[in-house]
Order: sequence, then C-alpha cells, then structure tokens
Amino acid sequence: MSNEVDAKTARERAKEIAEQRRAERRNRKRKCVLCGVEESDKTPFHAHPDGIGPACKDEMTCQARRATR
Repeated sequence: MSNEVDAKTARERAKEIAEQRRAERRNRKRKCVLCGVEESDKTPFHAHPDGIGPACKDEMTCQARRATR
C-alpha cells in the first residue's frame, strides 16, 4: 500500500515541477540572436532566414545595435 502512495505523490510532484517549468518558459523573454536585444512591442521578432533563432524584424536597427556593441 505504501508503494502506491509513494508512486502517487511522486507523480503529483512531477506534474507540479512540469507545470512550473512550462510557466517559466512562457514568461521568459526572447532575445535576438544577432544583437541580443529583448523582444518587445517596439522590437518585434521573426524567424531568422538561416534558421538560427529569433531575430529583429527591422534589420537596419539590428545592425546599428550590433555595431555599437
């Protein structure tokens, strides 16, 4: 009987951990792979053409940010 209880509490704990990780992933800010700026309303992202990750939609400001780093 105690094995069943232990297994049940372990499953419940695993579900709690998984939900916490999903919540953290949803709230995490994405960063541009080229210039490193965080995504916001002023700097929306799109998929980089080479498939390397999220990148700024406005290439000119992204290049300007990279030049100032």
